[in-house]
Amino acid sequence: MRADPGGVEELLRSERRARLPLGRQLVLYLDPFALFKDASQGPLNARERALSYNRAMRWMLLAYVRRWVLIAATLFLGIAPSEALAAQASFFIFPAAAFAVGACIAVAVTTLTVAVYLLLGSRKQ
Repeated sequence: MRADPGGVEELLRSERRARLPLGRQLVLYLDPFALFKDASQGPLNARERALSYNRAMRWMLLAYVRRWVLIAATLFLGIAPSEALAAQASFFIFPAAAFAVGACIAVAVTTLTVAVYLLLGSRKQ
């Protein structure tokens, strides 16, 4: 679910985001790249403008890094108690696995977001 290329700037305004459906707001809250432009398609000058925009807006990724680190830590902390419960009743093995998979996904999203933040900050060639 990508924001349309023309409306990315519009979504930077909080009053515009407030009018979106809850599901779309959740996607914007969790997707670190939803407010960035696609710099891989179109004419050369459009790709350069999109890359320039993305470089200028890379500061937004820091909030997503903090958010996903918190999500990863919370899910990681939920693994041990659910494993302890799973030792008592086998039903709790599913929540333990869900916490573990969620923590792995959150770490992967965090790592990818940090990598993109660093790459957008590298010098132009």
